[in-house]
Amino acid sequence: MAIPVFGQIHAVSFLIPAAAGIKRFSKLSRAMRLLTILCVLACIDIAVQLLVAFGGMKNYFLSDYYRVIEVTLLCVVFYLSSVSKGTRIVLRALGILFVVIWIVDMFYFHDPHRMNSTMAMTSRTFLIVMSLVTLQSAIEDERSHLLERPVFWVVMGVVLYSAGTLLVVGLSNQLLALGKVYFDVAWHINWSLLIIANLLYTKGMLCKSQA
Repeated sequence: MAIPVFGQIHAVSFLIPAAAGIKRFSKLSRAMRLLTILCVLACIDIAVQLLVAFGGMKNYFLSDYYRVIEVTLLCVVFYLSSVSKGTRIVLRALGILFVVIWIVDMFYFHDPHRMNSTMAMTSRTFLIVMSLVTLQSAIEDERSHLLERPVFWVVMGVVLYSAGTLLVVGLSNQLLALGKVYFDVAWHINWSLLIIANLLYTKGMLCKSQA
């Protein structure tokens, strides 16, 4: 299976925040350490997806399981980055609700032979809401300049990627039905935004302020 050059670049981009986080691990806050772990898991997920695809098998099931890991860990990253009790309560509720929805979907609606576009859109929507709730809390927290805080850059990365790919992931099966050429063209949006998100995560990890 041939992978477009831009797809290869997107895959390599996951190594950047993972490497930055590992290098600065001892200096990072708990939230950024957890983000580093997520970035390492993302690298593993991409590698396994490629191996499965090269083996001629569908790798949709990997995305289904990685999705709950991604949303849950990002929710905890936001939780640890927030000082507002109200924000933490909201984030905890959103995290639990998403896990419940994911479990129900996996048990009753999961189809391993198709991309789970419904859960893909649901996860993006939850991440957008979590990000905006966290951003509002960060704006109200005046302990340090907003741009100096790692959580700001993480939120920007999550919102940009989640909002920008909402329609693409929602129409993934329809795009595949039209043909791989159409799917690859649309998926370049996904790859582009993931590259930017990974660079924003890296910027967050490099922030001097780890509050």
